[in-house]
Amino acid sequence: MSTTGDNRSRSPSGTDTQSRKKHPCVLCQQRKVKCDRNDPCQNCTKARIECIPASALPPRRRKKRFPEAELLARLRKYEEHLKAYGADIDAINREDGPVPSKLPPEIKHSHDPHNCSRPGIETVKPLSVRRSLKHVEKLEINNFKFQDAEELLQGSSDDDETFQSPITKTYDAIGSDASDLLFPTEATGNSTDLHPSPMHIFRLWQNFIDNVNPLIKILHAPTVQQQILDATADLGKVSKGTEVLMFGIYATAIMSMTDAEVESMFGEEKPKLLAHYQSGCRQALLRAGFLRSSDMTILQGFLLYLLSGLNFSIDPRALFCLTGISIRIAQRMGLNVDGTAYGLLPFEVEMRRRLWWQLLLLDTRVGELSGYGPSLHMHMWTTKLPSNVNDSSLFPDMREPPSEHPGSTEMLFALLRCEVAQFLCQTRRMCGPSEMDDAAIDAFEAMLQEKYLRYCDTQVPIHYISSAMARSSIFKLRMGTHHPSLMSSKSKEMSEQELDRLFNSSLAMLENHYNLMGAKSISRFSWHIYTNFPFPAYVYLICALRYRTTGELADRAWKQLEASIDRRSKSEMGKRHGHQETTLHMAMANLTVKSWEARESALRELQPETPTPKFIQQFREKLASRKSSNSATQSDASPPEIGNQVGNQFEDAYQWLNQQPPFETQSFDQSNILMPDSSTMDWSFWNGIGQVPVSDFDNTLPNPGQGFYQS
Repeated sequence: MSTTGDNRSRSPSGTDTQSRKKHPCVLCQQRKVKCDRNDPCQNCTKARIECIPASALPPRRRKKRFPEAELLARLRKYEEHLKAYGADIDAINREDGPVPSKLPPEIKHSHDPHNCSRPGIETVKPLSVRRSLKHVEKLEINNFKFQDAEELLQGSSDDDETFQSPITKTYDAIGSDASDLLFPTEATGNSTDLHPSPMHIFRLWQNFIDNVNPLIKILHAPTVQQQILDATADLGKVSKGTEVLMFGIYATAIMSMTDAEVESMFGEEKPKLLAHYQSGCRQALLRAGFLRSSDMTILQGFLLYLLSGLNFSIDPRALFCLTGISIRIAQRMGLNVDGTAYGLLPFEVEMRRRLWWQLLLLDTRVGELSGYGPSLHMHMWTTKLPSNVNDSSLFPDMREPPSEHPGSTEMLFALLRCEVAQFLCQTRRMCGPSEMDDAAIDAFEAMLQEKYLRYCDTQVPIHYISSAMARSSIFKLRMGTHHPSLMSSKSKEMSEQELDRLFNSSLAMLENHYNLMGAKSISRFSWHIYTNFPFPAYVYLICALRYRTTGELADRAWKQLEASIDRRSKSEMGKRHGHQETTLHMAMANLTVKSWEARESALRELQPETPTPKFIQQFREKLASRKSSNSATQSDASPPEIGNQVGNQFEDAYQWLNQQPPFETQSFDQSNILMPDSSTMDWSFWNGIGQVPVSDFDNTLPNPGQGFYQS
């Protein structure tokens, strides 16, 4: 007892001092109670657990602080990913932005079998693509296959603008972009004087909306209309991109109007005014540096400029080079990859799809006019078809993709053309260029009928022209399954039934085009109708009629030829170009006359006197006049040597087209196509039919001993 009492009365020194802990034990720290710091403490003794001093635990690792540069780089990365999901970072920083309750579903990009692209194409997002995305939506994507070199160079110098965008600024400092090679010495200081008056600007915009926009749909009309209203208030402060777009709208609006409408509205001739606004567009493109720009607005204006040259105001051979440049710019901007792969907002995804597909269609059409043929086999893309939605369903700040409408929308005409293109891409990639059968075409026709055409009301102009275009495309597909055989020995093996189907398809195309030319309800789309004549169908008919001289089909075809030629000659375009007896027109006239002479010989046995149609008499007079003029020219002097050299160069340029391309081709067809297959149908084919020297396409007269004057 005394010992115990002595121990209790002993002062805290010696071993007792050593047993007291400097820090509370682990249990007391966890329970957040006072520890007496004995060993063991009173709390641990009562709980009958081991008293572990805090000093026995391993030292806590102190978190390593990020270097400032790494921290800022991570913050930028997180912000960019948030932006990809539609977050407004600026509003969040101001603490007044709404927090999205639901993020859009994750978008994964994979190869779509419906896309006309080669298998295994990976999404590549180079620096130029990123620049194009930043320009439109201020959106940066770091989901690159390789790190962006520009970001690495920029480092963490966010407060120092000296190192912002170093690669782009270095390229911008290069003096020349070679644009003077395309549009030389046209750029002037002030372009305000080239614009029409504000009243005429609005009228041209309205004509564009009525005549051109329904057929191409590359612009979001409500957004662009506001931009035009703002620009008209002060034309001196218009941005370079908007100025290019405005001049493109002026040019295409004038191109779509009749001579009388232009004369009434402006008091000037249409060709002169069209050339004026095309010149203004070229100057605006030069000022905007379009060759190195990634602005989608500039590319839209460039496409409209090219479209305004489809009426042969620009040489198709030169125009084909320019459309190739537009495709290259689009590829540099990444339009050939679907916008969902970049995490773009739905509005931007949709506008990129519309622009890419129209560029492809335009390049294909101009390729056909230039003699190259359909050019789609040269391109690769994964961009999906545009959505079947009206402009009212789209707005720039939308966060979720719009729901597609069943049936017909404002996109009807453009989507039908894309559907035909996609069908041919898929079918010919799987079956080959000439292995498409009627069953596949029947299934495709049923799909168009179910998805689009059954909702059409032919009293609505855009529905009427869309339905007619779809019918023409189906006829062209049926014609294309047999047309390549006409160039080989297989044509002799075609049965009478196959020849009848081919003749019927060609005749139906010509009848369809005739109805379109005469429909007053779609007169505002005449610019598209008259510049998209069914040339292959016409050529085949006049060649086939040389051997199909009698019968019901022959009678129907001659009546249709007479009606079509008469209606076309009375049109505004026919009157404007009627006095220009080009070599191509003369070659077609010669073929028609030869076929009629064969019919006359056959009918002479049935009825002694066969009335000669008026258009045949006119063709004979023109051919005789050209022959006499040519003979007089040849007696005075031989044709200029330089002309023959140019003609030979033109002919030689197309010799390689008869060879099959070494890579997998993507065939294509649409309502305004000329040649069904690029490997078999080019200018050399048509020149062979007409028996016209190719040099005549360069305005040199043929030798009287050659060409279409020989029977």
